[in-house]
Amino acid sequence: MGIGLALMIICSKISFMVGAIPITLQTFAVFICSLILGWKASIVFFVYAALGLVGLPVFSSGGGFAYVYSPTFGFIISFIPASIIIGLGSKSDKKYLKYVTSLCGLLLINIIGVAYMYFIFNFYMDTNKSILAIIQIGVLPFILKDVAVAIVSCIIYSRIKIVLDRNE
Repeated sequence: MGIGLALMIICSKISFMVGAIPITLQTFAVFICSLILGWKASIVFFVYAALGLVGLPVFSSGGGFAYVYSPTFGFIISFIPASIIIGLGSKSDKKYLKYVTSLCGLLLINIIGVAYMYFIFNFYMDTNKSILAIIQIGVLPFILKDVAVAIVSCIIYSRIKIVLDRNE
């Protein structure tokens, strides 16, 4: 779990801006940690969020409680339930299930992230943005990268799982 947390922090810091939102490797960390650790990865992402909220600069743009007012904070929150879904699918003997649950986890990340972003933009910032506008800002620029990351993470996990199974 400690290595998963370190991976998440490192992947958060690898970023570049696309419009108002940074593209990071956070989703890679969510997928790979969830696939390896199972539902317990949710603890890693809870600790990650808590560390950032108490002020440690673990998020892509720093940290601190004021981050809850950031339109992108919903994506950070979404990592916790998404990791449970992804993690549960990774432990199945059905090979396709890890792909399905990873894509369901990605869908959940986007639903929670968009809902939070909508709330912050419309009720905190009072900017009056539609759901479609929020999707164009928060999902469309990233969706191809995120789907590819989900699939690649599953492939990497399939290769790593062989080694992990030998060590259990």
